[in-house]
Amino acid sequence: MNKTYIYIIIAIFLALVVQPNISVNLKESVRIPENAQSPEAIMTNDTVDLAISESKSTICIDAAYGGSDLGYSEQGKLASKDITLQLSKIIGETLEQSGYNVVYTRTDDDINFYSNDEQNANYRINIAKDQKSDYLLHIDINSNVDSLVKGYTIFTQPDDKLINLSNTISQNFQSINYSQFRGLDSDHYGNFPILKDQDIPTISIEFGYITNPSDYTQITNEDYQKKIASSIAKAFLQEVN
Repeated sequence: MNKTYIYIIIAIFLALVVQPNISVNLKESVRIPENAQSPEAIMTNDTVDLAISESKSTICIDAAYGGSDLGYSEQGKLASKDITLQLSKIIGETLEQSGYNVVYTRTDDDINFYSNDEQNANYRINIAKDQKSDYLLHIDINSNVDSLVKGYTIFTQPDDKLINLSNTISQNFQSINYSQFRGLDSDHYGNFPILKDQDIPTISIEFGYITNPSDYTQITNEDYQKKIASSIAKAFLQEVN
């Protein structure tokens, strides 16, 4: 038989018999991804690289202000009490994803308010203690008559572990280009009622200045809030685990 006819027959055989079978096999081997997780358990780009805590520590998150205490408020902008609550919830969710037990001093606008700062702090500290918290994380926001003033500050008690944890939080903030670091203070904790009770390890973070346009934009942006939360969770995993 002429070689040309043989090649033609082979080509027809491949086209009609072999190739359809290959296509069928390929289709059978391709799996459509299935989402077996609930929406709450889905890991985002900011949390996918988080480890899981071995300590399972209980962290109480305290959103400053609340109720009749607005904090700083300006027309057309969120009040301080609303921003701290937003941040607290996102930080809490991220810490929970990392295996920590998370509790709150408030999850909405319903909280007792006292005109005395010390009474306010004691009320919140007692909530944390009642929930057997290992750490208290106070979420605050600053303000200033000068809108150019910006940056975050971390306050804590004079304890090496807390100071290391605070430094790691700051380093993680710097890695995401969050505002600017104004310093870490563990010497003047006595000036802050929320830090006075050393029976509960406490860190207070003032997340920038609500009066500064750049700080306000970052702390009210949901994507940036998630980056902030991830930075804090990573610090706890590194220093507390």
